[in-house]
Amino acid sequence: MSTLILSIEGTLLLLTIVCFGLGRKYHFLKQVLIIIYIITMMIYLGWRIGWTIPTNSIFSIILGVILILAEIGGFCLSLVFYRIFYKKFHRPIQKLDVYKDGHYPSVDVLIATYNEEVTILKRSIVAALSMKYPSQELVNIYVCDDGSRGEVNQLCQELGVHHVVRATHEHAKAGNLNHALTVSQGELVVTMDADMVPRTDFLEMTIGYFHNPKMGFIQTPQTFFNDDPYQFNLFATNTIGNDQDFFMRGIEQQKDAFNATMYVGSNAIFRRVALDSIGGFATGVITEDMATGMLLQAKKWETGFVNENLASGLAPETFGDLIKQRDRWARGNR
Repeated sequence: MSTLILSIEGTLLLLTIVCFGLGRKYHFLKQVLIIIYIITMMIYLGWRIGWTIPTNSIFSIILGVILILAEIGGFCLSLVFYRIFYKKFHRPIQKLDVYKDGHYPSVDVLIATYNEEVTILKRSIVAALSMKYPSQELVNIYVCDDGSRGEVNQLCQELGVHHVVRATHEHAKAGNLNHALTVSQGELVVTMDADMVPRTDFLEMTIGYFHNPKMGFIQTPQTFFNDDPYQFNLFATNTIGNDQDFFMRGIEQQKDAFNATMYVGSNAIFRRVALDSIGGFATGVITEDMATGMLLQAKKWETGFVNENLASGLAPETFGDLIKQRDRWARGNR
């Protein structure tokens, strides 16, 4: 009996190693790995429940049950995660040629800024001005300056874009964007952070999806043209990806299959009437971006993800900045 068990274990181990090694090339092997994981975890949990609960005292029984419940909870969470990745998903490309009548929606580009360097902001504005669109008069750029800076106003005048300020500054970035909605009127609204530099084909690659009247927003990944702290300190620019890539390029793409794309604060396009249906960008939360996306999905708007590197910005350059960013995300999403 022990020889048979060892033989089964050896076979499973070998199969796991083979599937792991070739999984990147052959997706079905990833599916095999997931199935192996589920089977082995169910066997393990069955063993834990049936043979490992301590019985020497009430206190030990309670602690043993709590530990098993925690393991079962972790297993249930992993089932959700692996369900997302079980089948590959990639949204079909839909370009501007879907507007066969030549009637293209008007677009407002909102660039949110507070205290970023003017040189960084200028780069983003110039890139936004360079975006291609069949009817350029339908594109308006609004620099939403919550710092109310004179040098930013001067820059906007030089570049011929709208400079938007407000008398009060409640609700931080969400309030800034909501104020910009009151002074603009485009059918679609693009949100960009001050450091994000869109590609010239950003609009050409995203606006076509709004031919579907139920589409609420389209998210594109945030990518970065500088090294994050891990890449920089490990001298690994060309050997490891940015630490956000797994979420921005992997998880977001797979969540798209379930209409669960997350709005990540920049590089996204919204239908204005969809935003109006939820009262604008969500306020009263730390992570207004995720809340806004969830509110739209709760209102039955469709959402999508275009897995193309259409805009790049600056990643946190120090571990201090990185920790501050992730702390905000963690507290806002708890």
